[in-house]
Amino acid sequence: MLKKKRIRISKNSLIFIIVFVIVLIAYFGSSLSKVRNIDVKGVNDLGAQQVIDATKIDDNSTLLNILIHHKSISKKTERALPSIKSISFRTRNLRDLTIDVKEHPTLGFIYKNGEYYRIINGGQVIDKKMSSPIGNYPIYSNFGAKRLKKMSNIYAELPSNVKTNVSEIYNSPTKLNPYRIKIDMNDGNKVIADMRTVKSKLKYYPGMAAQMKKKGTIDLEIGAYSYPFKDKK
Repeated sequence: MLKKKRIRISKNSLIFIIVFVIVLIAYFGSSLSKVRNIDVKGVNDLGAQQVIDATKIDDNSTLLNILIHHKSISKKTERALPSIKSISFRTRNLRDLTIDVKEHPTLGFIYKNGEYYRIINGGQVIDKKMSSPIGNYPIYSNFGAKRLKKMSNIYAELPSNVKTNVSEIYNSPTKLNPYRIKIDMNDGNKVIADMRTVKSKLKYYPGMAAQMKKKGTIDLEIGAYSYPFKDKK
């Protein structure tokens, strides 16, 4: 009796498995398995459509194919968009796809030959032309590759209330100081500094700027003092 019961259970299990496999085959062979909606999460400086285009996923793509080949899709997307740090995929409702993106932080833009190029951490310049910069990031001028990497890394470690006020950073060496830089601030002031000490000194900028009665220059190259701009006659 027990043996017959076990055989019956085994047959039921087998039937269930067969039915389940048939349903899966029917689902993945039908239009229901194709992607219906795509939602992109985590983008800041990249556009959602830009990410979708780079993945080559469209409404003819199937979720099964995406899940099977997610690693190769991720690698191709990261090659197409180097500012992506990582990308992953997950499904919702067996029809919808969510793309989770982590971006390398943008540290500014460099202006070359009439075009702007994005700079990400490590001083890497993304080889994609832009007609104008986006976001509240600084523009770097007159920097070579080595010095650009150093300066962008310094900027990344500045206090947030200082970073958001930086408009443009110029490499401005002199014979006396090859590390001299100039910074235009969004509040209208200018800063003269030494690249070797600017990170530690710029944290004092908000307090010094607040004490200035007129817009002017804050000199942090050797000491720390300010003077107003000369009035135009």
